[in-house]
Amino acid sequence: MKVLSAAALAATFLFPQLGQAEQVIGKDPESLARFFDAEGMEFSLGTDDVGDPKIKVDYYGTSVPIYFYGCRDNSRCTEIQLFSGYKTEGGVRISKINEWNANNRFARAYITDGGSVRIEHDIFLGSSGLSGDDFAAMMGLWVTKVQEFEEFIDW
Repeated sequence: MKVLSAAALAATFLFPQLGQAEQVIGKDPESLARFFDAEGMEFSLGTDDVGDPKIKVDYYGTSVPIYFYGCRDNSRCTEIQLFSGYKTEGGVRISKINEWNANNRFARAYITDGGSVRIEHDIFLGSSGLSGDDFAAMMGLWVTKVQEFEEFIDW
């Protein structure tokens, strides 16, 4: 047993990339596509209205558009934003949204001028990105927050 533990420890130092998922990097939208592909998710990679990358993904039953920010010349992006919108036509009061924002981290909500409700979560990826495991944790957190938010606004 100690031999196996020592071998595993040695492998960790000699081959640190083994067993680790690829980094998810904003300046490489394809790294997000590879992440979702490896997860077996349906997704499409395209561009938004200003030419920055955009990914639409069905992440374990939750539709998630992912917008890229901090881009230079529609590339080399450093941040992404997860988004979900609800046409509530003024059916959710600002006091309810304020309550959500006061009691939740990682996902902020607001009401648009047209009365729709939105929830967003920004992720700073910087130049090095996040490990695949950390990105999966962030995506899982997002899905949980969307579900909680939908229940909170009686969607």
